[in-house]
Amino acid sequence: MQDIFFFLFFKSLCFFLFFLLAVVYDFRNKSLPRYLIQIFFIVGVPFFLFSEWHYFFRSSFSFTLPFLYSFYPLFFSIFMLAFTKWSKGALGEGDAYFLLCSSLYMNYMSFFFFFLSALLSSAIVSILLFLLNRKKKKRMNELSFPFIPCFIPGALYLFIQIFSA
Repeated sequence: MQDIFFFLFFKSLCFFLFFLLAVVYDFRNKSLPRYLIQIFFIVGVPFFLFSEWHYFFRSSFSFTLPFLYSFYPLFFSIFMLAFTKWSKGALGEGDAYFLLCSSLYMNYMSFFFFFLSALLSSAIVSILLFLLNRKKKKRMNELSFPFIPCFIPGALYLFIQIFSA
């Protein structure tokens, strides 16, 4: 039991380190360095595989809905990666890779809460930017903002939830 606690604690620490680095890079440069994504993808794959083994393969395996739910974040992230190619800049490629790496560290409920809180935060930021630029009578075509910092409210909630339990 203590080994599982240290595993989950280390997994959470790795994710929050990745999250903080991604927020800083995205806020400063509006892009993520490829080496950061590669490192945390490589570190995240064993966490994902161990989580699958720990929850589903320790006893007799049955192909059930909870097993399929564990792959939803991964499939959704791959879909978002394909969406970046089709959307022509509506969602950045680094944002999609960030979601892909994040899906390896979270279960499906945490991941979708994390994603939906970012969508809500980005909607609020978009509305505020629209109102500010409308007041200043600026052009809206070239306006953009980094998406990954919009994940901060969801990450704060997950951080409090993980480390208060």
